[in-house]
Amino acid sequence: MAEVSVRGVTMRFGELKALDDVTLDFVDGGFFALLGPSGSGKTTLLRVIAGFLFPDEGEVRIAGQPVERVPVEKREIGMMFQNYALFPNLTVAENVGFGLRVRHVDRAEERRRVGEVLELVQLEGLGRRRPKELSGGQRQRVALARAIVTNPKVLLLDEPLSALDKALRVDMQIELKRIQREVGITTIFVTHDQEEALTLADRIGILRDGRLVQAGPPREVYNAPVDSFAARFLGEANLLPSPLPDTFAEGARLALPEGAAAYAVRPEALTLTPTPPEDDVNALPGRLVQRVFAGSMATCVVDIGGGGTWKVIDRDPDLPQLPEGAAVWLSWDAEDTIPIGAA
Repeated sequence: MAEVSVRGVTMRFGELKALDDVTLDFVDGGFFALLGPSGSGKTTLLRVIAGFLFPDEGEVRIAGQPVERVPVEKREIGMMFQNYALFPNLTVAENVGFGLRVRHVDRAEERRRVGEVLELVQLEGLGRRRPKELSGGQRQRVALARAIVTNPKVLLLDEPLSALDKALRVDMQIELKRIQREVGITTIFVTHDQEEALTLADRIGILRDGRLVQAGPPREVYNAPVDSFAARFLGEANLLPSPLPDTFAEGARLALPEGAAAYAVRPEALTLTPTPPEDDVNALPGRLVQRVFAGSMATCVVDIGGGGTWKVIDRDPDLPQLPEGAAVWLSWDAEDTIPIGAA
């Protein structure tokens, strides 16, 4: 295990800056998610850490040692690719032990370590099978076992669960977190899935256009986003501009903290009612545009006039089913208003 440090890393592809002066620390034994839209630079940063790309500027350190000019095979990292990249002609045990054979580990030691890691990922007894005889979740575990069997200092995961269906992806999130905790390895993974990042990571970094927007524990980033992009990318957010325009939601009752550049309200913090709330809370009048049922909750879209549309997560099964087009009120407690930036 090892701490990874990235300092002022810039990576260019022609005129494009894929990474722009990125500085980040990945603590020893931590589980860090790199989150961002397509083209944000998250996979490029992972490949720079791995050694597949060398930065134009800046420094990468693993366990305190600079490695930006050290080739990938000498960095003591384990990497799991999005497509798993298993050898179809090799058995599960042979796939997992491939990195050990490349390192000339003797056969008895190889068998011991392969057996241990297959037990860790709950694939004991399947060592003689070939990848085509496995389910998607089992192939994912084989790829993970191959990445950690060499006892790397750092584990790098490039969208490791994206090829799985939703139900299996949720199961594998739990398993991946369990395995990471048992091994204790410093893990950095790339994802565009916000829920996955919140579920797995103890720290999150949000990237946009090659720049680091915000980094910190998931709860901190979610509850105190630094700008509107971070607020909307990690979870959904309804935004209030500052100052409010004259045309904004006539009849609104708002008490907002001073000094912010904007405000955000999470959909789950809102209450939707057909009449104005009596309590001393923030309230906006609007019109119900759409209500989408999703089992344990419903997503409601409300037009608030000059403020555009807001989303509401309704978790109250006893709420009357208001028709689309009905006049409604949105309300929320003062502590659920999130100030964003400084005015």
